[in-house]
Amino acid sequence: MRSDPLTTPTTHRPTGLPPVDLTRWELGIDEYAAKVCVSLANVPGVTVAGVPGAGKTSGVNKFVCDFAPSSSVQIAGADGKVSRASEGDYADLVKRMFAFCGDDLDEANALFKRLVELRKRRSATIRDVLGVKNMWHVGPSPEWPLTVLIIDEAHTYFREYKGSDAETKRLAALTAENARLVEDLVKKGRSVGVLVILISQKTTGDAIPTFIRDVCPIGLSFAQKTVEAAVAALGDDIRNWPDASPVTLQDPAYVGVAVMAMQGRPGYTRIRTPYVSDADAARVAEATSHLSADPDLCLDALLASTGRTTAPLPSLAK
Repeated sequence: MRSDPLTTPTTHRPTGLPPVDLTRWELGIDEYAAKVCVSLANVPGVTVAGVPGAGKTSGVNKFVCDFAPSSSVQIAGADGKVSRASEGDYADLVKRMFAFCGDDLDEANALFKRLVELRKRRSATIRDVLGVKNMWHVGPSPEWPLTVLIIDEAHTYFREYKGSDAETKRLAALTAENARLVEDLVKKGRSVGVLVILISQKTTGDAIPTFIRDVCPIGLSFAQKTVEAAVAALGDDIRNWPDASPVTLQDPAYVGVAVMAMQGRPGYTRIRTPYVSDADAARVAEATSHLSADPDLCLDALLASTGRTTAPLPSLAK
């Protein structure tokens, strides 16, 4: 080849049009300049790892911008590196989110509980309302949208606090519960249309508990500094493919390049993800902000239109 597609920066300007296929996530191009797409159908979780400045945020920008124009997708965010929605990488994207929290553990806990309750309500009503046991058999809709939870700097919400004082014990209990709540979403949310995207610099067990990380079928890693971090992000088999290891992506020319295991392909694929400018992300979020809706309210409306209820039937036992 005359040029290396991986070291050639690319940009993506969102069209603002709804995606034709909500199961198709276009990541970028591989080292042969072929398009790389993954299916989101029946995917409960995605992990994204990489050192700061390697391209994680731009990759998430593209995901949000591509799916924001669809009323069949609703997004919530938790960013562990900011205190308010007006700060950080999601300051503009938050306009297209139905919920958002910063690094406050209590607020994050409330958001995770809210989504677990949604998952439970959906699980209890899906067969009566949609006529199927798996939402992906009929696909997302404005009444039953694919609900995406983006957790950036995920280690903020799961870290172990050690100490004997009352506040430290409270925080330790809170992060332990956060882990259990997110585990519920990842392990039980697939069939009812809940997707969790966890982002952290390293996806080692102390950053994202292994009982969450290891059930996420899609894992991407941008540049990493150590083999151990690469293994945590992509699995032990990456040791057998040293040329594809994210440890080799530390050169500035590889900013925006990620590694992942592709279904149906041996080994690992390196992907050049396109750059999405903050201005374009803000434009799309502003233009689609009217589509934001609380999935709980969507479910309430759907249940009302069908005469269904999530309340348990009264017991006939005397």
